[in-house]
Amino acid sequence: STLIFENLSEWLTTAETATYLRKFSPEGKPSVNAVHKLVSQGKIRRRKFSGRLYFKKNELDYLIETSEA
Repeated sequence: STLIFENLSEWLTTAETATYLRKFSPEGKPSVNAVHKLVSQGKIRRRKFSGRLYFKKNELDYLIETSEA
């Protein structure tokens, strides 16, 4: 394991990130597409580890705190 993932509570999967940001599909499921859109817009940073994407919780908190909506 790598040091950046030492404290796993700081890291969220894509689905967990969608839930954390309250991004849901019309069916009520976490919207992975909404998270990918935020990544492509450069609004959040993702890290890839063992083929999966992870997002740092404190960076998501900053996005929430600085968002206009």
